[in-house]
Amino acid sequence: MKLYYFLLLFSWGLSAQINVVPQPNEVRYHKGTCAIDTPITYLKDAQIAHPEGYQLLIQPKKIVAKYATEAGKYYAEQTLKQLVFQAKKERKQSLPCLTITDAPRFAYRALMVDPARHYWKIDDLKKYIDVMSQYKFNYLHLHLNDDQGWRIEIKKYPKLTEIGSKRKNFEGSKRNNEGFYTQEQIKDLVLYALQRNVQLVPEFDVPGHSDAAIAAYPFLSCNDTLIGVRTTAGVSKNLLCVGKEEVFTFIDDVITELSAIFPCPYFHIGGDEAPMDKWLEHSPTLKLKQSLHTTNNQQLMSEFFKRVNQSLEKNHKRPLIWLELEVPSYPKNSVMYLWRMRTTPQVLERAKKDNFKLICSPGEYAYFDYPQAKNDLPNVDWMPTLTLQRVYEFNPAFSLTAEEEKQYILGVEATLWGESVKDVFRAFYMTYPRALALSEAGWTEMSKRDWQQFTQKLDLQLQYLLHKGINYRPPVELHQ
Repeated sequence: MKLYYFLLLFSWGLSAQINVVPQPNEVRYHKGTCAIDTPITYLKDAQIAHPEGYQLLIQPKKIVAKYATEAGKYYAEQTLKQLVFQAKKERKQSLPCLTITDAPRFAYRALMVDPARHYWKIDDLKKYIDVMSQYKFNYLHLHLNDDQGWRIEIKKYPKLTEIGSKRKNFEGSKRNNEGFYTQEQIKDLVLYALQRNVQLVPEFDVPGHSDAAIAAYPFLSCNDTLIGVRTTAGVSKNLLCVGKEEVFTFIDDVITELSAIFPCPYFHIGGDEAPMDKWLEHSPTLKLKQSLHTTNNQQLMSEFFKRVNQSLEKNHKRPLIWLELEVPSYPKNSVMYLWRMRTTPQVLERAKKDNFKLICSPGEYAYFDYPQAKNDLPNVDWMPTLTLQRVYEFNPAFSLTAEEEKQYILGVEATLWGESVKDVFRAFYMTYPRALALSEAGWTEMSKRDWQQFTQKLDLQLQYLLHKGINYRPPVELHQ
C-alpha cells in the first residue's frame, strides 16, 4: 500500500504536494483521477463546523464541494481553480482523486491599502480584491484619511473632499494627488467585495494624522490652525482637539455616515502617532485633564477614545486601534493592533493584562511598503528589508500557548502604507508574492507549513498571477 501511494504521488511530479496557496490543512489522496471538466456539485453540510470551512472531494467521476456558509463554498471554488490551473499547466486532463478538509487558523486575514497618501481608482481596488480573495484573505482595510488626503465623501462636511482630497504634490511627485470616493461608489465596492467574501474595513484615523481634515475645518484643532493638506511624509502635531465638544460632534457625524455604507462590524479609528504638544497648550484641554484627576497626560488619550467609542457603540461597531503602549486604557471592546517593531513581548503581556484581542501586523513581518531585498525599491534609507522568507516565517501566535492563541489572537494583517506606493502597479509589486506567504500565516496551521514546500509551489503560483494580469516582484534571490 505504501508503494502504491508513493507511485501515485510520483506520477504527479511536483503535484505530490498539490499546488494550492494557502496550503490546505488536511489533504488525503485516493486511487484514480478525475477529468478536469467534471462539473462540481455543491452540498450545504451542517456538519462542517467552521463558517469558512469546506470539504472538497475529487472522485473518479465526481467533484463535490461541501460547505456550511457561502464563504466556505467560495473557498472550495478557489482551491479547485488552483488545482485545475496546475493540471492544465502540467498538460494533464485530469485531477488526482483526493479529499481536502480545510478551515482557516484565524478568523481575520487582512491586507491594508492606503489611498490617503496616493489615490487609488475604484477599478484598481476591485482588481486588488479579486486577487486577495483568491488567496483566502477576507478583510480589506482602507486607510481613508491622513495628513496627506481625505478620500471619502461625508455629506455633512463637504469641505473634507472639496479641500482635503487635493494637494499640489507629494514630496515633488504629481502622481495620484487628487481624488475621493463618493458614498455610492463605496456602496458598490462593498457589494463587489462581499461577493468575494471580503469585508471592507473603513479607517477614520483620529486624533492624529488629521492635517487634511483640519485644512478643511480649522475648528477641529485646539488652536483653529490654518494649514494646507500636507505634502510631505512624517508625523504632524496637529490633532483633533480632545478639549472641544464640537470635535466629538464632528467625529460622531463622520462615524454615523461611514457606518451606514460600511456594513462590516469592525471600524478602525487609528490612534497612532499622536503627539500631544498642542493639547497641552490648550486651556480647556488642561481643565479636562484636571477633571480626570490624573498627572498622566496620556490619560487624555484614553478619554478621547472613550468618547469616540460612544459613537461606535451607537452605530453597532467594534473599534480597531493601533496600540500605543503608553496609553493607559482603551475601550473594553477594542481589538488592538500589534504593529510597532520590537514591541511584541510587551504587547502580548498587555493583551493578557487587559484581556483584549490582537490583530498581528508587526513591522518585522507584515509591513509590505518595506523593500523586499537590499537595493530594491523603494529606496528609503530608514526602511529595513522584509524578505519573502521572513514573511513566511511569521507565526502570529508568537510564544503563546494554543489556548492563549484562541483567546488573544484574532488574526493577521499586512499593511501597505502609501508614502512610497504611488500607483497600483507598484502596489501589486510590493504585495506579491509576499501576500502568498502571509496567506499561509493566516490560514494554515504551523504544523502544516513548510518553507521548502512553499518555494516549490512559487513558480506555478507566479504563473497564476501572470495569467490574471497581476504585477509582482520575481523572487530572484531564491534562484541564486
